[in-house]
Amino acid sequence: LMSGVKNNVGRGINVALVNGKTGELLDTKFFDMWGGDVAPLIEFLKTILDGTIVLMATYDDGATKLNEEARKLIAELGSTSITNLGFRDNWVFCGGKGIKTKSPFEQ
Repeated sequence: LMSGVKNNVGRGINVALVNGKTGELLDTKFFDMWGGDVAPLIEFLKTILDGTIVLMATYDDGATKLNEEARKLIAELGSTSITNLGFRDNWVFCGGKGIKTKSPFEQ
């Protein structure tokens, strides 16, 4: 889902969006949370439509630049671990926009 390059991911938080009804891949992006800026991640999260399945995984460091707003938006997708994500923690998550409960697919 992520990309065709070796190792298949980028540094930071890797995101894949999947249509919840058709299973069609909608978009993939990665956001560098070590050397990058959190603002593009926040704007991306705000554009996700209801009914979209959201897959996330960290590579290298996914937490250094995360702020309260970004963590809140990810928690609204069903994450319970995002509030505790720290420097170079490994994290994988499957949630959804419009989810009413917490996702059981997180580690």
